[in-house]
Amino acid sequence: MRRRDISKSTILGVAMAAVIPAVSRAKNAHHNENVVFTEDNPGHWAAVTGLHVPKVTVSGRALTIETPHPMDESHYIVSHTVVLANGRFLDRKTFTPQDRPISEHTLPTNYTGQVTITSTCNRHDWWVTSISV
Repeated sequence: MRRRDISKSTILGVAMAAVIPAVSRAKNAHHNENVVFTEDNPGHWAAVTGLHVPKVTVSGRALTIETPHPMDESHYIVSHTVVLANGRFLDRKTFTPQDRPISEHTLPTNYTGQVTITSTCNRHDWWVTSISV
């Protein structure tokens, strides 16, 4: 085999080694297990679900998020993020341990569709909930 052919084979092999696991993960419905947590899928954090799932209320264009979590220097909610349909980022609010984990956001005029909300805890990871408005 010529050097040029060996190089092509090596490049193809490396590319396939990267692509095959990605395709396999995409087919695996549980690839986010114990990475992304929800009320229905709290993973290894089942015992603390009630403190971490973001609670969402909508009144007109006002979207209010509250995570019913105690806040102290060693354990607190770091942020809330709001993402609209098709992955369109709307807003993010970060917190300090002295804050209450409540945030307010304004939906675009006449917006209807899915809204995905995240609440991130410095100890218990990333919690997601989705609503339709």
